[in-house]
Amino acid sequence: MFQILRYLAAASLLTSGGDATAQTDVKPPNVAATSSFLPQGAGSNQDGDQATLEQQLESLKANAEVLRFTASRAKFAADPHRPLYHFSAPEGLLNDPNGFCQWQGKYHMFYQLYPAGETKVLWAHTYSDDLVHWKDLPLAIRNDPENNVASGQILVEPDRVIATYYGGGRGNSIAIGTDPLLLNMEKHPDNPVIPVVPVDAAGKPYRVFDPCIWKQDDGYYYMLSGVYQNGRRGIDAEMANPIFRSKNLSQWEHLGNLIEGAFWTEPGEDGAVPNFLPIGNGKHLLLFFSHKRAAQYLIGTYDRDAHRFKPESHGRMNYGPWVRGSLHAPSAFIDNSGRYLAIFNVRENTTDAGDLYKDKKGELWYGIMTLPRHYWLDDKSGLRMAPVPELEKLRFNHQRVESLTVPANDEVVLANVAGKAMEISALIHPRQSREFGLHVLRSPDGRERTTITVYMHMYERGRRQVGIDVSQASLLPNVKARSPEVGPVEFPDNEPVRLRMFLDRSIVEVLINDTQCLTLRAYPQQEDSRGVSLFARGNEAQLLALDAWQMRSIWPELNQFEGK
Repeated sequence: MFQILRYLAAASLLTSGGDATAQTDVKPPNVAATSSFLPQGAGSNQDGDQATLEQQLESLKANAEVLRFTASRAKFAADPHRPLYHFSAPEGLLNDPNGFCQWQGKYHMFYQLYPAGETKVLWAHTYSDDLVHWKDLPLAIRNDPENNVASGQILVEPDRVIATYYGGGRGNSIAIGTDPLLLNMEKHPDNPVIPVVPVDAAGKPYRVFDPCIWKQDDGYYYMLSGVYQNGRRGIDAEMANPIFRSKNLSQWEHLGNLIEGAFWTEPGEDGAVPNFLPIGNGKHLLLFFSHKRAAQYLIGTYDRDAHRFKPESHGRMNYGPWVRGSLHAPSAFIDNSGRYLAIFNVRENTTDAGDLYKDKKGELWYGIMTLPRHYWLDDKSGLRMAPVPELEKLRFNHQRVESLTVPANDEVVLANVAGKAMEISALIHPRQSREFGLHVLRSPDGRERTTITVYMHMYERGRRQVGIDVSQASLLPNVKARSPEVGPVEFPDNEPVRLRMFLDRSIVEVLINDTQCLTLRAYPQQEDSRGVSLFARGNEAQLLALDAWQMRSIWPELNQFEGK
């Protein structure tokens, strides 16, 4: 979020969690309590009663913002890099997902959007019946009186949804919705409920930024702030997540830090955009974003009485420059079936964020989301992951390739497997190769191609790497240089490897054995850059089986590009 907002030159927001001298318009912590806030009349119909789902759906047909977003999507449909089955910005600049949740049977995702013609970042809103098909809703939370509506998360209760967000220049704030589609989010009268306070050079007593909220069986609400301490962010600070509790959402008590220290992260990293949820095996998973190294996670044990989190393992989800077409920030929740679900935004690598702020006519768009991912723990509490199975309904035109040998230092082009919006599942035995993998989004002459590689020989037995290389993915002159994304993966010797690849015109998501996922943007220029090939280096490898599907569009204006 910081990288986006610095273009706005909003001084009070840019120093959020920073120097006290830059903070204004704050009130002391622990203000007098008010009654637990539940908006009255939110989502009302013309008679003053709360509108039904059917009434709200009908009203959206004439909603000016929804109609504008629909027109914007149609305007951008000719862009060859507009994804078919990933969520993309309807217009303007899309940033962090926020408040990913399930309410009254529907999935909701709020997200930061800098819409065309606006001067501030707001919370936009979309919903889905199936985690696959998304529909635009009106803007949800506007910047009044905040400078910007920055990151936050949501708690769903039986009778209401509680959204927490950082109100730029003021502090952590709350908005509440009770209507069927959450079209009427009403801000808490005591906002900011955790205001910005003066801090010393070490960041004490606490900084305020990016909140996350949950409720425990002791009757208290808990809120994290995703910040840093003991240094400068990006240079020598350490991550810290101050924790607060409240009985009534208005008066909050500071309990110290849920987690602090630099053992698991590098100097200069912070713990922004936290998502703290139980994931099974008696463990919690903390997904967060660092303004130095982007999305990552900690797995460990949460002491509910001491309000402290003890990490036991750590992993990254980004292995390169996060401002260059790669994974950015998470939002997560546990759905009604008990799944820990998360989604991330992915940056562009052609248009710069700054270009969007100069775009007064709405001619540009920026940013997409990953596919929704399901996270769980194996019996050793290792993190496992996969796109949600609901996506399988988009598959069509199945192609299967049976066993074939991939010669050493050669390439095998698959004659009947090609496309720009595809899912590919390949089971490959490495044999004695030192590297093997696939080229996707490949032009017939090989000048354009995105390369997915498994590197076999590392310094320890069983430790490998998987990488995505987009250095030859595009012939376009405006694509920025991007080093390969290479992350660690472990699997036994002499066993096959399963690669699942999701290609969607300008994004590639790669999973290996459900234990690692890499994400990068690719921008092929040529219309015929849709081929797939296999390769091996050093020695031959063996393809045991490959299944490929074209993927349907989730956007009506892009249906014409299915299978192309």
